[in-house]
Amino acid sequence: MVNKLVRSIRVSELASALKLDWYGVDLKIEFVCTLESISCGALSFSKKIIHQALKKKATLISPPGTDAGNGSVIATNNPRLDFARALILLDKLAGFRKLQEEPRLGHGVFISQTAVIGKGVVIGARSFVGHNVVIDDGVHIGEDCIIKSNTVIGEPGFGFERDEFGRPIRLLHLGNVIIGNRVELGSLNSVCRGTIENTIIEDDVKTDDQVHIAHNCIIRCGSLIAACVEISGGVDVGDHTWIGPNSSIIQKVKIGDKSFIGIASNVTKSVKNGTAVAGNPARQLVTKKLI
Repeated sequence: MVNKLVRSIRVSELASALKLDWYGVDLKIEFVCTLESISCGALSFSKKIIHQALKKKATLISPPGTDAGNGSVIATNNPRLDFARALILLDKLAGFRKLQEEPRLGHGVFISQTAVIGKGVVIGARSFVGHNVVIDDGVHIGEDCIIKSNTVIGEPGFGFERDEFGRPIRLLHLGNVIIGNRVELGSLNSVCRGTIENTIIEDDVKTDDQVHIAHNCIIRCGSLIAACVEISGGVDVGDHTWIGPNSSIIQKVKIGDKSFIGIASNVTKSVKNGTAVAGNPARQLVTKKLI
């Protein structure tokens, strides 16, 4: 991930740039992270008031009334929007660290001459990268993988928050894409990097052509994804799941292990382990025993 700043910046400086009030300790901000993984020196945000005092020396962009404890709070009624603004300002004021390392390729890797490989990319042994593939900075790909032609891995996803004038403000994507072993990605796939955490595709996942996997998704081992599937941000697909052609899955739902998503399904709710669903919206299929 490239979520670390080139230089630290004080809470007071960031709050002033945002034109927002702050309280607590005037800490140094050194990196950004999710609320779940917050630690000393971090900046994160919470949409809700946190009444339990912050134990870490960290900074939250959060509604007024959040208990700063050992940390600090930049107070706002629209935390996600001001977090998006904060990332843009941090990039201007201090800058996020850029990867500089040349790609590291395992033994027997084949890369087409027309492929584009970014800085800090790691590709495991015997993997194949086809024509016109783009692999952006920092992506990790395991061993024995196949990436077919015209697939794009690791570019920013579709993350925006509207400001008070209705204008969309882009949320910087500072996460990564991590791909396991024996993964096959079809032609014209797109796999977006995570916002702060990583987009993850585990071992033995196979995708057909024209599949879109958005930021922060986790596709667990052995799942099969057919042509023209769209998986929105933050979806967790359980292991050994089948997703049928032309299906669409709404953001942040969980698809249980060994589930079956029928052709052209529109999944708007989480799916339990071992469940078959289909339709628009997708509903559980009921099978009757033959007499």
